[in-house]
Amino acid sequence: MTPRREDDEERERPSWREIDRRRDRPREGGPARERLPQKQAEWVRKMALQQAEALFKGKRGRPEYQQAVKELEAARGSKKFLPLAQKFLEEYGLPEEWGLLNLFVDFPDAEVALQALTAMAEQWPRRSFVEQQGFKSRLKILHLTSPQPQVRRRAEELLAALA
Repeated sequence: MTPRREDDEERERPSWREIDRRRDRPREGGPARERLPQKQAEWVRKMALQQAEALFKGKRGRPEYQQAVKELEAARGSKKFLPLAQKFLEEYGLPEEWGLLNLFVDFPDAEVALQALTAMAEQWPRRSFVEQQGFKSRLKILHLTSPQPQVRRRAEELLAALA
């Protein structure tokens, strides 16, 4: 047993609650720990995840890619589409997004159109029923009207495989 000191009885002992409160307080000169409100903390977490995903996507995660996509979609059906599409392909390659692939199905270069059809056929099982039906209709139209014989043959093959 430890010997008792004279001033033990005279001084006031802090409660455990007070001890915990003191421990949680920021120290003078030390870094203060600030807690973010719950909504703000969630927003910060989401932003960090978006930045990490963009990092892993490479060029496709950058804002320039999103801008190029918007320009490409806006130019659909106009004379500007072909040069924009060629520039897009040179810079980013064939897109992975369903809607963008759909734009490249009508591309004048048969190789690009075939790659787009193949990529869409690979995504087909994961698409909604409406998108699947739309793709089948698109294949039927391509089979009948495409000026490129390779695209017509591939559309026919895909129709047979998906039916």
